[in-house]
Amino acid sequence: MMYAQYIAAQAFNSGGLGIIHSISHAVSAFYDTHHGLNNAIALPRVWAFNMPTHYKRFAEMAEVMGVDTYGMSDVQAADAALEAAIRLLRDVGITEKFTDVTKDSYSKNRLGEGPTKYYENAPTIKGDKEDVDRITNHVLGDACTPGNPKECTFETVRPVVDHAMNGDLDDLLT
Repeated sequence: MMYAQYIAAQAFNSGGLGIIHSISHAVSAFYDTHHGLNNAIALPRVWAFNMPTHYKRFAEMAEVMGVDTYGMSDVQAADAALEAAIRLLRDVGITEKFTDVTKDSYSKNRLGEGPTKYYENAPTIKGDKEDVDRITNHVLGDACTPGNPKECTFETVRPVVDHAMNGDLDDLLT
């Protein structure tokens, strides 16, 4: 396990993380939710956001995920990778959007329990305009955001955050 963690840390340091982690950090900062859960919720939205700049890379990920991509274009295979990621999220019972996260939806959640003033009044994730704007601004200031393969501005990232807060994953599928 130590060696695996070492290799993971090397990957993080050399490749950058992007806005999956930035969104996760922001939601954790305001709601004290679990980083792994947050990553899983953000991942399909961020993949859909980033795919147009790297179809080939996502096509390769489809193959690694066990998708038979024979005869598919890179765009079709990339879409299949997104479908596989959503299927995996559902198969393991991950909550699909942040507004559906409850203290009991994941065993490591501390939603609304944290020791600071930021957490004590946050027993639910609202997902309203103010909340989405606050999370988006936090994402833009996060250290992982510059590692994202697609340029991030308030105007481009806000819809991703809004969808992660409130959107239906089926809307991402073409």
